[in-house]
Amino acid sequence: MATAGLVRLDVVRVRLAVVWLTAASVIFGTVILQSLMGHYQDRTDEVWKWLLPAIMPTLGLVISVIGSSALLPFFSGAVVRRSFYRVALLLSIFYLLYLLFIFLNVVIQPFVSATVDDQIKSFHTSNLWLAPLQGLVASALGVLFASKHSAQSDSEDNDG
Repeated sequence: MATAGLVRLDVVRVRLAVVWLTAASVIFGTVILQSLMGHYQDRTDEVWKWLLPAIMPTLGLVISVIGSSALLPFFSGAVVRRSFYRVALLLSIFYLLYLLFIFLNVVIQPFVSATVDDQIKSFHTSNLWLAPLQGLVASALGVLFASKHSAQSDSEDNDG
């Protein structure tokens, strides 16, 4: 049913969920390993207090919508413009790669003589630009994941 320039909403949701789950797994895995190895010394809680709000709200939205749609006996048939899907995908990738970059930077910091205090400070400083970017990503994903629009209601609107 999708025409040129349109993508099925259920396909878009699954693709974005894969991106978010893959990146979150890498980031969480990195921080769990660092935490268990004592990398942050007595400041591990500060790293988790920074990380969880950066990922969990959007990841929670993605998981809850995928989960609730899994219980539906049919697909809605809704479609979304490919251009908007690409914007949401690129924003997500950029945001998640940036989070990953921060953690990779932290992994190499012991080799460049950065202290744990410096590492924690870099997390907090990154919130200055991460928070607005997270707002953009959450807005784009919110449209795609919270939408209940269906192709059938489109055709009914055009008939009348």
